[in-house]
Amino acid sequence: MNDDKKNTNDCDITADPCVTITSQVQSLTKQIPVIPNVIECGPVYVKVPVVLAELNVTIPVEATITLDQEAMEIKRIKKNVFLTQSRVIPFSQDCRPDTGILFIAGFIRKNIEYATKTCSITGSPNICGDIRHCTVEVPFNITTRINFIREPVFDENTTPSELEFFTDKLEGCDVCSDPVIGQNPCDKSSFFTEFFNEKPFTELVRADITEVDIHTNPTSNCQTPTEQVFTKFTEKVVLNLTLKVLQKQQIKITAL
Repeated sequence: MNDDKKNTNDCDITADPCVTITSQVQSLTKQIPVIPNVIECGPVYVKVPVVLAELNVTIPVEATITLDQEAMEIKRIKKNVFLTQSRVIPFSQDCRPDTGILFIAGFIRKNIEYATKTCSITGSPNICGDIRHCTVEVPFNITTRINFIREPVFDENTTPSELEFFTDKLEGCDVCSDPVIGQNPCDKSSFFTEFFNEKPFTELVRADITEVDIHTNPTSNCQTPTEQVFTKFTEKVVLNLTLKVLQKQQIKITAL
């Protein structure tokens, strides 16, 4: 066989490799168990997060997203849920201490990967393109009533109190008149107590997202009727959150 007619399927082993890998075996370090120091047996006072309520809420959300380029298909949407606000207000219309109002705000972070159309031949159904991505934040907020498993602990500030002092040494302009008897305007004492309460906070335990994506005003042609391009789509999302409301409280336990 002529050397000039080299098989095109043969790999060129003289070409530079596209990937270089360097590895080494790591030795296993010996470990020695350590016995922890613990407190003595008996009653102990600790301050730990206590569960006030645990609830499940369903939030319907609708959002319209506009892409920067025409898309043929949504390949993947990666979703993450974040909370930006959590407020608990103890409130009840019938004066029940075991209920409150929970304010929650946050957003769904979405990383959208979609296929674009960059190359096509007239009369041919074959289409080529690139994979692009777009990251958006879909906000949401809710207000719901909660029932406390354990009531939050709040100490109210005291009403300011004032002390006034008596005096009989006030004298007027007339030296012959009797001295003025009553409140001493020079001295005054007041008392006020301010309590700094632990603020309840919320933990996000679980988030379930179910959604439907609806293309808005898609376009197509008669040569490739199965392929559509669009730049805008509407999402109808059902967001289900499992939340846990907590507050740091001081409790007494027994150390064994």
